[in-house]
Amino acid sequence: MTIHNAHDNAVTCVRFDDHRIVSGSVDRMIKMWDVRTGKCMHTIDWKLAEGHTGVVRCLQVDTWRIVSAADDRTIKVWNVDSLQRLCTLHSHEDGVTCVQFSDRQIVSGSYDKTVKLWDFSRC
Repeated sequence: MTIHNAHDNAVTCVRFDDHRIVSGSVDRMIKMWDVRTGKCMHTIDWKLAEGHTGVVRCLQVDTWRIVSAADDRTIKVWNVDSLQRLCTLHSHEDGVTCVQFSDRQIVSGSYDKTVKLWDFSRC
């Protein structure tokens, strides 16, 4: 399967499971695709959903959350079903380049040369 013109600009990160593909882009959007059909199911638009205002650099997904990181120096946590933003984490002094998470914590890395550990209870 190929999803042509998936975003308005370069795709920077993707994650998938048995049901969906989640992609982030230079266009600052996060999109969710049906893995069977390739059709876009949802879009997190930075203008309408308080999404990222910079390039989306990294995504991680589990059964109920999407954690995204971007050049706007933020990490955002989204409900995977409703796509409601659960929280925005600010602390990096430059763009966030990578993120991983577990049940209780998020770890992030940045162009500011730091690694930060966050507690999900902040969300």
